[in-house]
Amino acid sequence: MRLFVAICLEDAIRDALCRASGALREQAQFGRFTHRNNLHLTLAFIGETARLADAKRAMASVRAAPFSLTIGGMGRFARRGGDLYWAGAELSAPLAGLQAQVADALRKQGFSLDDKPFKPHLTLAREVRLSDPPDENALAKRVPPMEMRVERITLMKSERLQGKLTYTPLYHTLLEEQA
Repeated sequence: MRLFVAICLEDAIRDALCRASGALREQAQFGRFTHRNNLHLTLAFIGETARLADAKRAMASVRAAPFSLTIGGMGRFARRGGDLYWAGAELSAPLAGLQAQVADALRKQGFSLDDKPFKPHLTLAREVRLSDPPDENALAKRVPPMEMRVERITLMKSERLQGKLTYTPLYHTLLEEQA
């Protein structure tokens, strides 16, 4: 199984992100756009493993309080085969702490994770080629600032079903106020 730990998004935020990626799709000659149900914020990518019980154990050990997540703005990572477009997520202290705790818990269970610094973003599209260069200022305004309450983290499975990339929730841990 290909696994990752994520924050799943509220419907209103998914809808807003879909509107932004839809506008981008209209300008694109080509691109692989993220399906609405697959929109999420990755906290840790585990990769291929059969160790589902260890991943669940790691998640169950996480102790963090619910917090407010701010999403907004759009940007891109330039790539040779087409750019990756993303919506931003504010790297608040609670988000950074949660991500560090998830990564630490997974490493304690023996998972090997990427050591790159955490740069929270929500992937909207990959391999995008536009007919005209994007206006970076206009692009940033396509995703207005939005907030949601983060109350759980979810272990997700990534697989192709009938040729379509599908993310399936397998397990979740509720965030609880600390005593």
